[in-house]
Amino acid sequence: MWTQVSWEDLEDIVCVDGDAPVYRQVKTIEEAGKRHSVAGVCLPRLKKNPESSYLGKLFLGKPLSDNARFTFIVNESPHADFHVFVTERGKPRGPIPPETRENIVKRLRGVVLPNERDIGWCVDRLEVLVAGRTIDEVEDRAIRRLSPIVGSHLGQAPLSTEVEDIMVRLLVRIARDAMAPQPRAVSAMDFRDMILLAITQSTGRRQDGTTAPLTKLADKLAVAGVSAEEAEAQKEKVFRYRRAQRASVGPVSEQMDVFADEVFAVCTRVMAERRAGRIQAGSEAYFETLSRVENLPAVSSGAVTLARAHAVLADITARCQNRYADAS
Repeated sequence: MWTQVSWEDLEDIVCVDGDAPVYRQVKTIEEAGKRHSVAGVCLPRLKKNPESSYLGKLFLGKPLSDNARFTFIVNESPHADFHVFVTERGKPRGPIPPETRENIVKRLRGVVLPNERDIGWCVDRLEVLVAGRTIDEVEDRAIRRLSPIVGSHLGQAPLSTEVEDIMVRLLVRIARDAMAPQPRAVSAMDFRDMILLAITQSTGRRQDGTTAPLTKLADKLAVAGVSAEEAEAQKEKVFRYRRAQRASVGPVSEQMDVFADEVFAVCTRVMAERRAGRIQAGSEAYFETLSRVENLPAVSSGAVTLARAHAVLADITARCQNRYADAS
């Protein structure tokens, strides 16, 4: 369990366990058949400048305390000479052949490190971690880690779409932090708060059972001319719809998701027309959205009741940042 994490950029991460920093660098390979080797990770990216190599950048620019370690994260099993550094999560790395250590030291000759350290000192603290090979594998691992956390928060099993949405929100937040001019250190408590905020934004549920987005729903409906009393009634529709959605399985669940996608598409279209000046913001945008939802084939055919259609629209309105007017 890390006590603090910071993202230096999209590839470089600093994980801290107490007072022990672990400097991690992610280097994926997208070309089939390509694998990392000692020569590859020590190859200068700038001519005759070993500091520009993958390992040079991993070792440089960091305070090298006595308990510092380095992790090179890849998505393919490396070549044999670099594979000796591979370890499993949470397990110590095995011994490194002296000739491999010397090979890296020789290739990175000229790299000057702080605190009177040398390349050999860094190599002694280097490990390689082979993670998921594809984005699907990485996302699947993240979703499996997130699902029980979300379920504990909600008190019931979450929808797969909710967990995916929460994951996306976290990724966006992390990417934003990684691109910031100054790295932001995130403690375990900070990250917990980030997850809880993402859960609340995605599901409309706080851990105490209250619903943060519902106030936002009332505000959006107020812009459309809907009274507080009517907005309260729509909240109840959202509650009932979400309970039904959670309880649905198999084809019924798929049908509900398909219809929700149709309603979302209508909302997106009306929002685009509003921003293009073809539809006025407020009550006109709301009426146009409601009319188009009511004219969807599933509603006009009776496959979806009008009440359910209104509930789905209210649910989508609650989840989205802007609908009938842009936030100021």
